[in-house]
Formats: sequence, C-alpha cells, structure tokens
Amino acid sequence: MAMPKMTPRALLSEKLASGVLRDDPGQQLVAEKLDRLHSEIVSRRKGLWHRMTGKSAPIRGLYIHGGVGRGKTMLMDMFFATLPQHNASATGWRLHFHDFMVLAQDLIHQARARNEADPIAAAAAQLAAKGDVLCFDEMEVRDIADAMIVARLFTSIFDAGITVVATSNRHPDDLYKDGLHRDRFMPFIALLKQHCEILAIPDGADWRASVLADMPAWYSSADKSADTALKTAFEALRGGSAAGAESLRVAGRDVVISQCAGDIALVDFSEICEVPLAARDYLAIAGRFAGIIIRGVPRFSDRNEAAARRFMWLVDALYDRSRFLIASAETEIDDLYDGHHFAFEFSRTASRLGEMTRRGKLLQTDT
Repeated sequence: MAMPKMTPRALLSEKLASGVLRDDPGQQLVAEKLDRLHSEIVSRRKGLWHRMTGKSAPIRGLYIHGGVGRGKTMLMDMFFATLPQHNASATGWRLHFHDFMVLAQDLIHQARARNEADPIAAAAAQLAAKGDVLCFDEMEVRDIADAMIVARLFTSIFDAGITVVATSNRHPDDLYKDGLHRDRFMPFIALLKQHCEILAIPDGADWRASVLADMPAWYSSADKSADTALKTAFEALRGGSAAGAESLRVAGRDVVISQCAGDIALVDFSEICEVPLAARDYLAIAGRFAGIIIRGVPRFSDRNEAAARRFMWLVDALYDRSRFLIASAETEIDDLYDGHHFAFEFSRTASRLGEMTRRGKLLQTDT
C-alpha cells in the first residue's frame, strides 16, 4: 500500500501558505474532522481484517452540509486526493451524487434484464466494489425514482462496509422535502444519521463570491490573452480540487467534460455546443456544475444556427439554476447573434447573459 503524502488538513495548510486560499475557521473545523476520518481509514487498512479481505473494517463517515461557497466540495476533494492507494488501484471513489444515482439506475435495469432475484442489491454490490470509501458531491434527491430506491440501495452499500463522505446544501432532515411518498424515503435519512456524522460547516465568507467579485465574466475577444485569463479564473475558482475529465451519464449515454475540478468546468465552445447535445443534457450540466468557463464563443449567424440553439439551451439551464458563466467570445453580448431563425429567442438569451455577467446574478450560485 502506498501511503498518502499528506492529510487533508496539511493540504489545506499548503494552499493557505501559497496564498491560493484564505484562512477560514469553518473550513479548518471540517478539515480537522476529515483528518480524523482519514487517519482512521489508514489505520484500519493496516489491520488484520483488511489484509484478509482487502477491505477496511466499517468506519462511520461524514456528511458535511452548509451554505453556498463555503468550500465543502473543495475540502472533500482534499480528503479524496490524500486517500492512500492499494494494489495500484483507487481505494475510494468520488463523483457527483446525481451521476451516482444515474449509474445506479442503469445497473438496476441491467440486473433486472439478467433476472436477478434482487436487482437493487445486485447493483449495490457492483457499486460497493468500486472502493471502500465513496465521496459524494452535492447530495440531493429530486427524482421520485431515486427516492424510492435509495434506502434499499444504501442499506446494501453500508452493509458492505463502505464509508461515505458527502457534501450537501441541506441537513439530512431536509432532503427530498415535500417530495411525493416521502415516507418511503425516510429510512434513507435514518441510514445517513446512523452511518455518518452530520457536520454543519459554520457560516462564514463565501470564498467563491470573493474570487468572482474581482473577476470579469465576459471577454469580448477570443485571443491568447483571454484564454490566459480564463485559465487563471479556473485555477482560482477550483481551490484545492484536482482537475481532470469527467463523463456525465444522461439518458443512457455519456456527456464528456474535458476539464473540470470540483464543481467548476473549463470547456471549449466547440466541445459543448458543436456536438449533438439536447436540452436535457444542458440541464444535467447545470445540475452538476456551479459554474462554467467557456472559451471561444463565436458570432452566430444563419451558418451556425444549430450551435446557437444549443448555446441558448445552455444559457437557459445555467440561468434557471442560478449558475455562473465566464466566457471569451468574438464580440460583445449584444452583437453575438446576426442570424434570422432565432432572432427573437436570442434576444432573451442576450438579456440573460447580461444579467449573469453582472455581479448580482453571477454570485448567486446555490451549490
């Protein structure tokens, strides 16, 4: 087993010393809790049960909830980044909770097709095999289909000895609040409280808002200087989260985001609006990311109407979820569209872009 180079708290201290982050008592409190969990996981993996089975003895996890921009995702990513490796494979798994539930539903469907006696338990076994620590970003349940299976799914996952670390804007008691048949969801809340310590990150400064406050949101040139500015914005907004590619599962297929970190994505216009995506794909993107940084938005005309339509879907999805957008483009917002087919519709898009790139709308993220 390769030992981790540092702990979450040490990684946070490193970011503070470098000036990437500012000291925050609430974040320090969460880092201390994550350090203790980290130490327990490392210690248990050295034990006899782990050597015999390849898994850790069950360890109670951590459910971190609190306000916007408090660094919950960043801290969880620091925890995940410092987990040790075992047999050259990851001992943990980190993903957005929505993506996890989409995958779970796919596996349950496949298990039913194989005539498994208990499709949910079969899917849970496959998911539990991914690693003995599962890290979930933005735990939230809105879909009744998810709400109806999540208690049974996680019963099997916890029974397999998996440790869960999760972030959420909500206390567990407020998950799926006012949802249909919520009584069938309540056992999941009880499971979370049994298997995870519930930790509220104390109120404090919205670190992302302070970064965004001094940052332009629309660069009316798509040149090298704008590209450099967008990369700098991405580095500042990702905090301590590692960057890499990610696939979002939507309606049985993958939407690939080439570069993201935590809940921030950095993409080229071509990869997000010049590929065959539909409105529901952009809803999934807006559900996954707190903000999108886009390079190279073109001027729209009759020649690229399809890309214009997709860009409108993207803006609508981000706007409706109060996400932020930073972009470089060939021109100012008011001069973006010079076509005919979507002239009326694009006027609303331009208006929404104007709101999103002013500080008031830009800072109202809800993750």
